[in-house]
Amino acid sequence: MVSGLGPSGRRVVKAASEAALAAGVHLAQDARQAEMACPGAVQLQDEHLHLEVMREQLLAVLYDFSPLVEICGDSQVYLDLGGRDPRWATEAARASQLGRAVQQVLGVAPAVGVGQSRFVALVAALRAGAGRIRLVPRGSATAFLSAWPVSELPLPPRTVAQLLGFGLLTCGDCLAIPLSDLQRQLGPEAITLYRLCLGQDGATVNPRRKPPPCAVRKVLAGVVENTEALRFGAPELAAMLAEELARLGLACGRLRILLLDEDAAEGELGLRQPGVFLDEITIPTPAVTTEDLLHPILSLLARARCRVLTIELQALSLTPPPQVQAQLWAVGETTRAEIGRAVARLHERFGQSLVWRVGLRPGHPGDVPEERLIWHSR
Repeated sequence: MVSGLGPSGRRVVKAASEAALAAGVHLAQDARQAEMACPGAVQLQDEHLHLEVMREQLLAVLYDFSPLVEICGDSQVYLDLGGRDPRWATEAARASQLGRAVQQVLGVAPAVGVGQSRFVALVAALRAGAGRIRLVPRGSATAFLSAWPVSELPLPPRTVAQLLGFGLLTCGDCLAIPLSDLQRQLGPEAITLYRLCLGQDGATVNPRRKPPPCAVRKVLAGVVENTEALRFGAPELAAMLAEELARLGLACGRLRILLLDEDAAEGELGLRQPGVFLDEITIPTPAVTTEDLLHPILSLLARARCRVLTIELQALSLTPPPQVQAQLWAVGETTRAEIGRAVARLHERFGQSLVWRVGLRPGHPGDVPEERLIWHSR
């Protein structure tokens, strides 16, 4: 059981094990009451600064997998994994890597559920349990939810009591009753019930609660329908992101762009909905300056295909920045690998013939450098 200071200044329960919860402990409960409910529980106190650092690290990991992340307290997170990620061949491989990445940050194995809606994903995670992954393929949500108890549905208590009174114990039982009959008994809640049982709750991820760790966002003066015009704003975006990277002292290996029209910018987001454009690009060498970022940003904007009101540019795969060329030759300040990467950047920008390697001419004819040294193209 983990306790910390609550809004009132009193120590309350922030997290608890399943055994403690079963004994009567609940979140936000007064710590002394929790001790009486479960005398055998070991009480740990949270370290605020350590938790904040861990939250930032976790958020960086989650944004590496999706641009739409919603944090629901310290125990639940929703991601929109719509669209194919070229880094993983299958959705299962992507979910497995997500679980491993989260475990590396938290030190505990999460429960991961993947489904066509928020509710399906939540039930999949609950059924999977800690350290396991449950993936519900699209189109199989109804069968997956058929045995789920109605007492666990996100419905008003009065509606749940009515269903139990009718002898409807599971989602499958509810779907066996015609919708018109349920509407006569439950009213508008019947539609919500049917959608939940079908795995079609329609709720999407609300990502506005927490911005990405390293990103810039720009709201245009008006909607832009010709995406070619967006490229004129690329230098400003590159400068803004370079400033943010300099503040963090990091370089980025991938760039992701999220473009929203006026409707998507105002409400909840889904990657498959109209008015949302998502794309990303891998940068050959980590970028940190405005000049390094400009070309990838232009490439992303050239692919854009939607009406645009809001532009969000996210820096991913953050790493320590590469050393500048003037520092490469200082004794003890570099390695062969770092020099090799610097040469690769110069080749990429200026061509293969720019950088040469110096060597000794066979026979060492004298001390004149022009006679003693020989140059080889890399």
